[in-house]
Amino acid sequence: MRVALIGGVSSSLVTLEKLVQHELEISHVFGFSPDNTELVSGYQNLAPICESKSIAFTPFKKINDHISDIEALEVDFLFVVGISQLVDKRIIDSPKVGAIGFHPTKLPRGRGRAPIAWLVKEVQDGAATFFLLEEEADAGAIVAQQDFSVEAHDTAASVESKTLDAMHIALDNMLPSLKAGEWHPVAQNEAYATEFGARRPEDGLIEWHNSASDIDRLVKASSAPHPGAFTFYQNQKVEVLESRPEHTLKIKGVVGRVLKACDNELLVQTGNGLIWVVISTHASAIRVGQKLGYDVELELYQLKQEMLELKKCMEMNR
Repeated sequence: MRVALIGGVSSSLVTLEKLVQHELEISHVFGFSPDNTELVSGYQNLAPICESKSIAFTPFKKINDHISDIEALEVDFLFVVGISQLVDKRIIDSPKVGAIGFHPTKLPRGRGRAPIAWLVKEVQDGAATFFLLEEEADAGAIVAQQDFSVEAHDTAASVESKTLDAMHIALDNMLPSLKAGEWHPVAQNEAYATEFGARRPEDGLIEWHNSASDIDRLVKASSAPHPGAFTFYQNQKVEVLESRPEHTLKIKGVVGRVLKACDNELLVQTGNGLIWVVISTHASAIRVGQKLGYDVELELYQLKQEMLELKKCMEMNR
């Protein structure tokens, strides 16, 4: 049985290692090679393991530039794991048996973008799900699925770790069956299908009028390997690295106001409840009584006053 792999992140590396471990014939690996790897969450260079195992390797920036190369492989299975690019139908149709994708949710629930961030934010259990690729994203029949739980204390990093652990189990169950010629994909039930929308780095902005619970979920969902949650203090952007709601202290303050400070940990009043946040070290000058975020109406008023003063100065200098 001949297989090929397209990928370039941690889940791709796990898949490649398992394909090697279970002694499938790997004809080729296409590894994502972006200009800036720091912009790719969980990036992994697959070239070293391919070199060590004498597996043919091709780097790519756009996988659809390699359609003819992939079609020429004539593999039985093509694994497409860990890339966000839309894959051309000719690539999906190229393997003799099927192209297998991966998604870290309990499909048909949670199709779509930024699944790990959404699982953390919604405290929703996930699954290492391998499924048949179709033109519609994440909608193909399920080949293997290994559940994992998501708890309130989980962060993006811990859920990613749980995802990879579940992948090991799913692949250990699936690959021997594929080698034995067992192939029984199960169609997804569309009645239970849900979808997650895209998330951008700017979605990590903390709105202090939200509840402590909602802010805590946002911080955990936005944490590494994602770009991170943030707020503003005066004219600087402040990264928020960790958070924990405070349920014991009986303090009431103005929303966004710092009520206590200990090194880089601040206690802040939210729209409903208190929250401790750990901020980036460069923002350690923030003190008790100072306010995070912007007061839009106040900022607009001050900006208008500055514009009026500037206008007066310009008129005087004519």
